Amino acid sequence: MKKINVKQGKRYTFKTHVNEVLLPREEAEIMEAFRVIIDPGNCTHARSHPDTEQLYYVISGMGKAVFTFPNGTSQEFEILPQDLVHVPRNTQHQIFCAGEDEPLTYLCVDGFPHGIPKSEPTWN
Repeated sequence: MKKINVKQGKRYTFKTHVNEVLLPREEAEIMEAFRVIIDPGNCTHARSHPDTEQLYYVISGMGKAVFTFPNGTSQEFEILPQDLVHVPRNTQHQIFCAGEDEPLTYLCVDGFPHGIPKSEPTWN
């Protein structure tokens, strides 16, 4: 068991957004957690994960989620504070900050149904 102060997280800054790692995968059995911050006008990369299921809990800001499922269908919807978004494995996803003045901030929890993949890099 571990209590985590979510005000503190190791920051990883990308061109499009920031990830603050709150629970590194090395400290859990089948998951990791991080806060994602996307500034207005930016978005995450479009990507999918064959080995990872994700949950996003929106903390603040406004955004748009775009999904393309393995069968080729797409879905797009607005995300707001207190929304919980499930991203199934093998689903291409991209998150956009839709606000003009406030970043979109959400908690991302990655779940690894078959254990933490050895082929994926860690945050370190």
